[in-house]
Parts: sequence; C-alpha cells; structure tokens
Amino acid sequence: MKENQQNRDSMRQKVLYIIGLLALVLVSGTTFAQKAEQDSIAKADTLYAQGHYPQAARVYSGILKRGYESADLYFNLGNAYYKSGKVTKAIINYERARLLAPNDDDIKYNLDLAQAHVVDNIQPLPEFFLTKWWHSIINTHSADEWGTQSMIAFFIFLIIFALFLFAQTVRRKKLAFWVSILALIWSGFTFSFASSQKSKLTHRNTAIITAPTVTVKGSPSETGTELFIIHEGLKVKLTDSLGTWKEIQLADGNKGWVQDSTMVRI
Repeated sequence: MKENQQNRDSMRQKVLYIIGLLALVLVSGTTFAQKAEQDSIAKADTLYAQGHYPQAARVYSGILKRGYESADLYFNLGNAYYKSGKVTKAIINYERARLLAPNDDDIKYNLDLAQAHVVDNIQPLPEFFLTKWWHSIINTHSADEWGTQSMIAFFIFLIIFALFLFAQTVRRKKLAFWVSILALIWSGFTFSFASSQKSKLTHRNTAIITAPTVTVKGSPSETGTELFIIHEGLKVKLTDSLGTWKEIQLADGNKGWVQDSTMVRI
C-alpha cells in the first residue's frame, strides 16, 4: 500500500515537472522574440523623434522586410508616412496595425484621422446585432493574445486533470473534473478566436486604393461597363480575381472590377 502511494506521488511529480518545463520554454521563447523585435524598432524611433520622418519610414520599412512584424511597428510606420504627407501609405499601415491589435484606441484614432482625407464617404451596410456582438468579442484581443490565453487554459486543464487522476476523495475528483472541463472549454473558445484573427492575417482579403482615381467596371475588361468611380485611400474588400483584375466590394455592398495595380492589399 505504501509503495503504491509512493509510485503515485512520483508519477504526480513527473507530470507536474513536464508541464512546468513546457510552460517555461514557451514563456522564455516568447520573451526572447519580443526583446529582439523591440531592439530593432528602437533603432528607428530615434529618427522619428528627431523629426526625420521620411528617413524613419525607410528604416521602419527595412525592419519589416527583414521579417519583423508588430502592431507598434506598423503604427509607427503609419505615423512616419502621415507626418511625411503620404496619407494613403499611412492608412495602409494603420490598417495593418489594426489587424494585429484590433482593440487599440491609438491606432483607431490615427486611422480615423487619416481616413478623413479620403474623398469617398461610403456608408456601410447595417450588421446583424448578434454578428456585431460576436465580432466585437473576438476583436478585443489579437491572434497572439487569444492564442496565449488558449495555451494557458490548456496548461491549467492538464494540471487540474492531473490532480483529478491522483485525487484521493470523490469530492476532490468531481471538483477537479469540472474545473478541468471549464478550462478545456475556454481553451477551445480562445483557440477559435485566435484562428479567426489569424485568418484575417493570412487571407488579407481587403485592400486600399492607391491610384488617385479608379473607374470600377462591370466586368474584368477595359471595355466593361463603367459603374462608378472611387478614389485613393478607400478601403475595399476583395471577392474574386481573374488575371490582373480584382473584383471588389465596397462597404455599402456595391461591387465591380478594377486592375490589381490600382490597390495595395492590407
């Protein structure tokens, strides 16, 4: 009997040790990556602080080309472009920053400020309140933040489930079982939220018009019927593609075809 108890205690310690080791590796790797990113961004911040906005924009762009990406980096690049008078490029980078940090008030404020320069004022279609509510929940955090919550919840599930396996009383087993189930459910929900936010980053099905004036066609052809005209800085949704032509949809639901060269994908 005593030997069985010692075996259970030893097994419990091994399980907890493995879980703790995995958590330590995860936290250490994330911290190292963030530190390297911040060091790179800091080199460009000095130029911006000194008022050398075009030079700062070039440095920020160079950091992005080397593979670093963060909401702060896109936000700072957008600020540098805005200060340089390149409003459309500022809008593109504010939008990219918002993809990574959808609930950041500073990004939203600066984006609204830049969009005030856009000629077109498109009124969006009303959204079903449940859909709007669901999207508002998802947008409270970025893909990385939801992913972190999902992993933490899953680690909690593993720990509590281990306690359930080794619990000595029925009451403790029931408590550990239900807490582990709740942690697993929350892990599943947050994983779903992270996947939804990640999908926005991978599909990139929105774009900003970069040409001063664009005539939207009824078909993917230069001879297609002219439907309406849009202007630089307008955000559009990409719904189809045929060669160098892209079908776009405006916020008010209107659709048409434009050349790929007239826009930049967010």
